[in-house]
Amino acid sequence: MGTLSTRRILQQRRRRPGRRIPMPEGRAAATEQGLRAAQHPTGFDLLGAALRSLALNLTAAGRELPVLEAVVLHDSKVELHLDQDTAPMKPFTAAAGRQDLWTCAASSPDLADEEALKEADTPYPALVSIGWDASGRLVLVDLEHVGVLHLAGDADFARHVLQAIAVELASTPLPGHLEVTALADTAPGLDDAAPERVARIEDITEATAELASHTADQRRALAAVGASSLRAARLMDDAGGAWTPHILLAQELPDDDTVTELFDQLAEKPRAAGAVITSSATTQAPAEAWTLECQSPDTTIVLPGSHLPIHLQGLSDAHFADAIELLTLAASDTDVPAPDWNRTDPADEEDAELAEEFGPGQDERGGDQDLGEDGLPAEYAQLEEDALADKDMDAGETEAAEAPEAGAEIPAWVIDFAKTDAHDDAVTRDEAPAAGPSLADVLAAGGDSEPDPQPPGVSHSEEAEHEEEHAPAAGPGDVVLALATPTRPAVHVTIPAPAPAAESGPVVATERASAAVPAAPEAPDPAADSDPAAPSALLLGPISIEGATGRIDSNRLSIAIELVAYLALNPGVDHHAIDDALWPGRVVNKTMRNAVISRTRSWLGKDADGNAHFPRVQDTGDSRYRLGPDVTCDWPRFQRLARIGMARHDEDGDLALRRALALVRGRPFTGIDPQRYAWAEPAIQEMVSSVVDAAYELSTRRRESDDIPGALWAAQRGLLAAEESEMLHRQIFLAHHAAGDIEALREAAARLARVNEQLLGGVDMEAETAELLRNLLPRPIIRARF
Repeated sequence: MGTLSTRRILQQRRRRPGRRIPMPEGRAAATEQGLRAAQHPTGFDLLGAALRSLALNLTAAGRELPVLEAVVLHDSKVELHLDQDTAPMKPFTAAAGRQDLWTCAASSPDLADEEALKEADTPYPALVSIGWDASGRLVLVDLEHVGVLHLAGDADFARHVLQAIAVELASTPLPGHLEVTALADTAPGLDDAAPERVARIEDITEATAELASHTADQRRALAAVGASSLRAARLMDDAGGAWTPHILLAQELPDDDTVTELFDQLAEKPRAAGAVITSSATTQAPAEAWTLECQSPDTTIVLPGSHLPIHLQGLSDAHFADAIELLTLAASDTDVPAPDWNRTDPADEEDAELAEEFGPGQDERGGDQDLGEDGLPAEYAQLEEDALADKDMDAGETEAAEAPEAGAEIPAWVIDFAKTDAHDDAVTRDEAPAAGPSLADVLAAGGDSEPDPQPPGVSHSEEAEHEEEHAPAAGPGDVVLALATPTRPAVHVTIPAPAPAAESGPVVATERASAAVPAAPEAPDPAADSDPAAPSALLLGPISIEGATGRIDSNRLSIAIELVAYLALNPGVDHHAIDDALWPGRVVNKTMRNAVISRTRSWLGKDADGNAHFPRVQDTGDSRYRLGPDVTCDWPRFQRLARIGMARHDEDGDLALRRALALVRGRPFTGIDPQRYAWAEPAIQEMVSSVVDAAYELSTRRRESDDIPGALWAAQRGLLAAEESEMLHRQIFLAHHAAGDIEALREAAARLARVNEQLLGGVDMEAETAELLRNLLPRPIIRARF
C-alpha cells in the first residue's frame, strides 16, 4: 500500500474537532491491512523520472518515442523492452548485444533534474501493470500500442484480470489524464468510486460512436500539427493535453458488425490514443490484438511482443468489492463521533490550541435561497423567464447553486505501487471566505438580523499533486493496491454565493403602479442561434458553468471554472496568457497546464456532431486557445442587448434592456476565491458599471412612462450587481414617491442607510441623495403648545 495508509491519507483532510473519519470494518478492514504488507522501494518514481528524461532527450535530438512491448520494474532500475533494435537514448543504455532492451538505473547521472522534469509530459500515459515475471518484478504494457487486449481462457479469472486493470486505470495517480468507459456491467461500481475518470455506457453502439469520435478527433489533430504518429506528437511542444487516451472496458461484447467497427476504429492509421480491453468469450478478436490466456494466478503465460513469461495478476470479486468499499468509504465526507475521551470543544479555552491544530470547522450552511417576486407584476417575472429559458432558470429567481460537499475526497487505489510524480508542487487553497451580504439580504433582514453567510466555496487545488514515497516490494502473483493522492468526488456544481432575498417592505399598490408593460415585438436575441444544450459561462452573479456534460473531481473544478471564464472573456490566447492569468507570478510547468486543459476539455464535453466544446489548440486554425462556437456567456449577451436598448428609445429598446437586466443574478463573479481571478478585476468593474447604466436608463424610462413597477424592477436588478449604487437607490426613491407610497420610500431610505453602514466600516450618504430625500419625504410638523 505504500508508506501512506488509508487512515493517514484521510487524516490529511480538514476535519471538525471532536470528530473522526469513518474506518472500514470486517472484511474490508482485513483487506486494507493485507494491502499494507506489499510495498516497493522506488516503483513508479523511477519509472516516471526515467521516461520523462527520455522524452526530453529524444525531443532535443529530433527523434520519436520508441514502441514499448513491455516495461519491467526492478528494485533499482527500469527495463524497457522495445519492438525493434533502436539506438539507446539517455538516461537509458542498451543491454550487451541487444538494442531492443534498454535499462536505466536509479543511480543514473543522466536522469533529468526536478525543474527539467516539470516541462516534460508523460510520454506513455496508458501504461498499466499486467502481472509479474518469474523473479517477482512487476511487468507493464502500453495499452496504446496494444490497441485490443483480449482476455481469453477461464471466464472467472479473465474477469479478475480485467477488474485489476480497471481499478488501476480508474485511479492511477501517474501524471496525465485518462478517460475510461465501462460497458454495461463491467467493473460494477467503479464509475461511482472514480467518477472523474470512469463513465458507464450501457449500449455498445453508443460506446463505438464515442470511441469513433475520439479517434477521428485525434487524427484531425495529428494532421493539424503534421505528426505522423502519436509517438511523434507527444514530443511536440505545447501538446495541450491533446492526446488523452480513451480506454473501453468490456466484460462482454456482442458478436456483430458493431464490434468489428469498434476494432476497425482502433486499427485505422495513424493510430489514436485508445484501447479496448475485453474478456468476452463470444468475440473474435482481430489478428493484431493481444490475446492472453487467463487460467490462474499460478499459470505462466508468454506476453506477446516481448515474449516475457509472466504470471497474470487479478482481483477476485470479493477483493474488487472490498476495493470499491474502501474507495467509497474514503470518499465519504461524513464524520463519526470520536470517543468521549477524545472529544474536544473548541469553545473551551484549554482546548483552543488543540482545536486550532485540527483546523477550523467548516460552515455547512448552504442550499438555495430564493429571490421572491418582489410584489411586481407577472409580466416582469415572465421577462426573466423568457431571457433565461434556454438555461431553464426560474422566473423571478436568482440562482444560487448547491454547494459541493465540503471536504469530500477520494483516494485512488492502484495496482502495485503506481504513484504520481513528486516533483510538482502541491497547492491546496482554503475555501473562499463568505461574501458580504447582498442588497436583497439587507432588505430581507429588516435591519435587525444578519443574513446568512455564503456557504463554503469550492476549494482550489493546483493540478500538480505531491505524493509520498513508496517502499518494499510484493511477491509474484500478489495483487498490490497502493493508496495515492486523494481526490474529491466528481460533481457538476456552480460556485455558490448568497442569493438575494425577497423585499420585505411594502410594495406599490396603486392604480398607477399596476400598469403593465405594453406588449412589444421581441428584441433580437443574441443567443437564439446557439445550441441550448451547450455549456454556458454565467458570470453576472455567482460564477458557474452550466451545461458541462463531462466529469471532473471537485478539487479540480475551481481551476477548470476559472479557465472557462477566462477563455469566455479572452478568446484566442496562447498558453503564456493562460499561465499569467491562472498562475500569476509563477513559473508554470507544461505538465500542470496540460493537465488542467485536458481535464477541462473532457468536462465541457462535445456537441451533437462529436466536436469538443473546448477545441484542441491544433484545431483552432491559429494555434490559439478558445471555446467552441456553441459555448455562450451571459456577459457578451448582456452587452449586445444593452447596446440595442441604449440606442433605441422605443418599446423594442426597453425590451432589450429588460432582457439584458434579466441576466443579472448578483454581483459579477460572486463567490470566487479572493486569492484568484486577479485578471478579472477590470472586467468586473466594467460589468458593474454597465449594469448600473442599463438599470438607471430603463428605470428612468419606465418611471417617465408611469410604469412604477417597471421602474422599481429595473433599479432592483441593477442593485443586485451594485448594492452600493446610490444612483439606483435614488431611482427607487423617485418611483415610490411617484406612486405616493411614502411608507415604502422611508423603508427604502432605511435600507440604503444599512448598506452604507456596512461599507468600509460605514460611509456617509451622498449629498445628492440626502438632498433628494429631504425634498421627497414630508417635513415633520412641529406643533407649538401654548
